[in-house]
Amino acid sequence: MEANLPNCIGYIDGSHIDLEEAPSSDPESYFDRKQNYSIQLQGICDNYKKIRNIHVGFPGSTHDARVYNNSEVGKHPELFLSEGQWIAGDSAYPISPFILTPFRKNSTFSTEVRRRKFNKHFSANRVRIECCFGILKETFGSLKQLRVRVNDQSGHQLACKWITACCVLYNMMSDADSHNIWGDHNVE
Repeated sequence: MEANLPNCIGYIDGSHIDLEEAPSSDPESYFDRKQNYSIQLQGICDNYKKIRNIHVGFPGSTHDARVYNNSEVGKHPELFLSEGQWIAGDSAYPISPFILTPFRKNSTFSTEVRRRKFNKHFSANRVRIECCFGILKETFGSLKQLRVRVNDQSGHQLACKWITACCVLYNMMSDADSHNIWGDHNVE
């Protein structure tokens, strides 16, 4: 499958990994816009919904743009992308030579009809990262409401390692599925 967005090599977004209980230390920073306590997972996936990069650990109240700016991809995009390559993000991300986003409502570029057409096409492709997160959370139900007590730095680190491990296992399962090592299981 080739990219439907020329030179786009990935799709980026943030996802909240909800915590079962409020952290005992600095709970306000973990309280996200959806009224849950969570840890941020930033992910970049490819056209096949394989996770290519993650950044885990910011508390839930942190904006996606701040997570990106503090991630290795955000700090050093030239190490991850070749000239002309870019990542598709939603409007939470800053536009740069390495990240493109949909046209914002106040844009005056081209015509409104063309902007809407572009945004529709752009979003139809960028949704891959949201699908990827959905599959990840369905595969690893613990990521729907993580049962790790974040009462100190070691609890936070354990939660981050758990999330990272689920992402690694997700990719391993994706590889196994693409090679069909489990065989077909048709029930007749």
